Amino acid sequence: MSKKTTGPFKVTCKLADGRINSVDGLLFLDSILYHAWFLKYAPEVMQGTERKDEHPNWKFNFGLPLTRVNENGQQRYLASCGFYRQYEYHIEHWNKRPDFTSSKNGKYLNAKGKIDTGAGVLKAYHFPQVIRTVSDIEFYGVGTIDKIRDLLSYIPAVGKKPAAGWGMVREWIVEPFSWDWSTTGKYGLMRPMPVDGYGPDGQDYKIMQSALLPPYWKPNNMTLCYIPNVIINEERKDPKMGITGP
Repeated sequence: MSKKTTGPFKVTCKLADGRINSVDGLLFLDSILYHAWFLKYAPEVMQGTERKDEHPNWKFNFGLPLTRVNENGQQRYLASCGFYRQYEYHIEHWNKRPDFTSSKNGKYLNAKGKIDTGAGVLKAYHFPQVIRTVSDIEFYGVGTIDKIRDLLSYIPAVGKKPAAGWGMVREWIVEPFSWDWSTTGKYGLMRPMPVDGYGPDGQDYKIMQSALLPPYWKPNNMTLCYIPNVIINEERKDPKMGITGP
């Protein structure tokens, strides 16, 4: 069997109803694939029944089907953020009612011996969520297309709180692409890049702490980065500084 080759690709994420739950609007392809790898090869870790470092597939078989590079001592995958047109955004709420019938109620007593309604199963939640209505989401990268297509088949939703119905995916489309737009492309900067080492291309970019590798929430993966403008704005000047492609 011939070895599968890597190359530039484009991923199109078609949502069921166009709604995603995201405060900052950032979606990372390598983070999505990282999550998918565990769903396929180490579901026990996702379910919390086994530690990641003790799982044999993590120790010996972990690897994303993306090209990985090392620049100035900092490693990252050749994978972009998700880009989309945003039609509107608003606030919805994620609610959880207290469970007054739970057998664990007695565990949550305050200092006076009364049931504490601010903790445990008796705590009610009414959390605001930023909901964005968006177009199809575009991702770009360099990797092994067949393996990427397989991993994405394990991902039913993107963004926060998918159990509440936000971010449900109707279809993933993975196809070869003629250019590497994993770092810079049609929309300028395509993924977070360290401030120390990347020169702005004429757009105004937000600067904030961001990881370069998944998991993106891990503090020791973070550094000060330029953040791409992921909302497609037809009026924004397209610098195309040396970019190959339409």
